[in-house]
Amino acid sequence: MKKTWTSLPLMLVLLAGLWLPSVHAADDEKLFVSLTSDEINRASMAIMFSHKVLTERKIPVTIFLNVEGVRLADTSIPQAKHPSGKSPTEMLTGFLADGGTVLICPMCMKYVGGIAPEQLIEGVQIGKPDVTWPALFAEGTRILSY
Repeated sequence: MKKTWTSLPLMLVLLAGLWLPSVHAADDEKLFVSLTSDEINRASMAIMFSHKVLTERKIPVTIFLNVEGVRLADTSIPQAKHPSGKSPTEMLTGFLADGGTVLICPMCMKYVGGIAPEQLIEGVQIGKPDVTWPALFAEGTRILSY
């Protein structure tokens, strides 16, 4: 019985550590977000979530636009405003300005979006294997899909 009581404080400290949020990311944490939709609520949630992780948790974040999601990076398409007051394109621009990475699928860009490289938001990178794969397959990368 005495052994249980002396171990109890140690167990409580260890359990508390599991519930306390981490303020800073570990050096090997990364987030890769696959955004396949241009639907305003889904796209906005993906971008806002990614931006929060980038700025508050200090975790490097890559958003990969593919399928219909490529249209979000097209400056020639008028975009609706989300209830937050910004369009997804404006959100992506802010995300990029704060150090986020946005990659776009070249095949989807061409065949789904009909987008030429000069139509892209400044800072969006065309995702080729040498750019996309390191972000996707890096050690410690978590993948989220919208």
